[in-house]
Amino acid sequence: MGDLVQAPAPPPQPGAGQPVYRATQPGDRLWQGEILENVVQIRPTVESIAANVLGQLEFAPVIHELVVVMSQDCDLDQDYARRAEHREGTLPNIMLCDVYRAEVLRALVRQRDQLGSQDWRKRIAQNQNERFHYLQRTEPAQDLQREGLSALALDFKLYFTLPTDELYARLSQGIRRRCILNTPYAEHLAHRFFKFQSRVALPQDHQIDAVPD
Repeated sequence: MGDLVQAPAPPPQPGAGQPVYRATQPGDRLWQGEILENVVQIRPTVESIAANVLGQLEFAPVIHELVVVMSQDCDLDQDYARRAEHREGTLPNIMLCDVYRAEVLRALVRQRDQLGSQDWRKRIAQNQNERFHYLQRTEPAQDLQREGLSALALDFKLYFTLPTDELYARLSQGIRRRCILNTPYAEHLAHRFFKFQSRVALPQDHQIDAVPD
């Protein structure tokens, strides 16, 4: 991983004119709500697992164009501080959620879930659908790469984890750090994500009593 830089103080609390994003700082720790580009996940193939031959697993890369860090910020901070002191980290894995260009996810949702333009504008783009989250575009000045990002969207069913030490090592091997959601936008995203994950499935819906006219 190389030398780790001491994490800076948290960003200021939101006020008038508080932007949605800020640019990632090179060498900084990972933050909840940070958007990363070109994250590679190495997974064993199902075929090699099914073959059940010890020591002969085959692995294949899964490339995630964009992801957002979902792990709790206090856990990320504590883990980073320990690693900066060359001690064992406290966070074995980091949770990541796939991020899509909004127009790409919109096309997928329209085809798969038969949602029309009105559903997208009134429900998903306004974050009124519990499964999806919409993020406005990022301006070049808010992006470490100075490129900016078009509007983005998340599907909360699509998430994964990577070992923390592996993810930090990959930050210098192809991952492009882009931007971080400021307070309270990062917390808003996290709240909606974990609320979706904590939903409870009922065996049947409650019966609705008739209401007299």
